Amino acid sequence: MQAAQKEERVSVTLSPELYSEVSRRAEENDLSLNRAILQLLRAGIQAENQKKQRLAEMLHQYRETTDPQEAERLGDELGTLIFGR
Repeated sequence: MQAAQKEERVSVTLSPELYSEVSRRAEENDLSLNRAILQLLRAGIQAENQKKQRLAEMLHQYRETTDPQEAERLGDELGTLIFGR
């Protein structure tokens, strides 16, 4: 059986704009500020993981395609995903 994982306490400094946004979201969702920050962190980590997975899938498709038009389209999508618009 795994040992219980200990939660770590951390302190963060938020800009006034970010604090206002997080505070507003906490209030809208009837959450404490800490819970709102945790939800946003989890959502951000999940989004980042999904982006990495999508990038890996697109790279695989790009390498495997033999269609020049499909390769160009995938290359454009990869560029947007990596560098933004």
